[in-house]
Amino acid sequence: MNRLLAVPVVLAGALTLAGCNDSSSSSDDDRGPQSQVRIIHASPDAPPVNILVDGSAAVEGADYKDVALLTPAPGDYDITVEGILPGGNATVIGPAAFTFEENVRYNVVAVNNVASIEPLVFTDDNPDFSSTDQVRVRIGHLAPNAPDVDVYVTAAGEGDDLSTIDPLLPAVAFKDVADAVEVPAGDYRIQITAAGADTAVFDSGDVPLPAGADLFVGAVTNTGANASATGASPVSLIVVNGGEVSELYDADQGAGVRVVHNSADAPAVDILVDDMATPLTNLTYGDVAPFDTLDDYAVLPAGVTNLKVAASADNSVVPIDADVDLANGQGYSVLAVGLLSDSNFPIEALVLEDSVRSIATQASLRLVHGSTAAGNVDIYLLPGSQTEIGNSEPTLADVPFKAVTDYLPVPDGTYNVLITPTGTGTVAIRAEGITLNSGGVYTAIARDAKAGAMAPLDSFGLILLDDFN
Repeated sequence: MNRLLAVPVVLAGALTLAGCNDSSSSSDDDRGPQSQVRIIHASPDAPPVNILVDGSAAVEGADYKDVALLTPAPGDYDITVEGILPGGNATVIGPAAFTFEENVRYNVVAVNNVASIEPLVFTDDNPDFSSTDQVRVRIGHLAPNAPDVDVYVTAAGEGDDLSTIDPLLPAVAFKDVADAVEVPAGDYRIQITAAGADTAVFDSGDVPLPAGADLFVGAVTNTGANASATGASPVSLIVVNGGEVSELYDADQGAGVRVVHNSADAPAVDILVDDMATPLTNLTYGDVAPFDTLDDYAVLPAGVTNLKVAASADNSVVPIDADVDLANGQGYSVLAVGLLSDSNFPIEALVLEDSVRSIATQASLRLVHGSTAAGNVDIYLLPGSQTEIGNSEPTLADVPFKAVTDYLPVPDGTYNVLITPTGTGTVAIRAEGITLNSGGVYTAIARDAKAGAMAPLDSFGLILLDDFN
């Protein structure tokens, strides 16, 4: 069964944007009439956004599939959606004038790809729906990459043969939002086909719809791990309840896992999954398996999985034995870091959660400090025309071993990466002429030198993943 995982939303200041009582102890009843404004980021290749109300930030850093719920007093407002760009922010929607009425929920959804992003606006009456045995559900098509679709909703465990039943919603086009329906709470199965077809391109498996929930279910572009695999669903579902959002991937999408050998004194290794042998064998220092390119993972089922890194020469020698809780649609890089011979840096698994989503307005760069010998480091990301540090400040300062950055938004261009022991300015790792393209996703892992190895592994360097390859 899919799990519904809450995604946080970053808010700036109070959600009560106007006409509210400033006392933090006031209840909602003290504030007088309210409307609701729910803003949903559903543009698959757009950057995170700020949302401005009458020119003031109400929401900051809302990413794809994030949701924010605002509760302003009834009245007239200007809403602006501002894309967060590496070189400075830009307005992508608005300012758009809205009149918000009492006891109405206004849904403002940023849809379409970033080149043609637009607002989709619809309203919900009775936003304070409640029930002890019913759930209210509204379904919308928010995926610009998907054609017209039929939507089937059946009881859990049913719907294996869609040719024998009628769709709940036939021929739903992009930007269509169906009327809300109330159904008994319980476990359901949601399937999506191309319009007129009876073969599912999305199957949620059995999912719970709890009593009293007021759900908007939106089909969005699938940007999870394994989305580029042959036969993968083009969509996932966001499930919005008030201001909270969860995501459902196709039940068979699975988690994506790759392994990076980054322990300089460890021998060649095999990877065992739940004590079973895999094709991931005989990895030597610096190797990545199954592939080092973006979204080329080994597909594993969701759930707690045991991963063992075992010596290829003798699988009974297991320097790393880790249980990893894998989520459907999430990609993971499992790095063997540390050393067999140094108790100060014992060998272990460093598990990273990956992103494979392309953002059209930036390159997304993640840096990992995987070198035991370098100590804390400063990292400089310099323009391609600048080969020495000079008076430049580090892009990241005093970075410790095993630190992992967020995906940093970087303008399209060519760069030189220089890594120095903190505060020294002495370059330990130099990588010049690195091209970062808008829409690209990049991961660079700092590694040790390996004694006796052939170049380039005989000196400090980087292991490059994703769109570097």
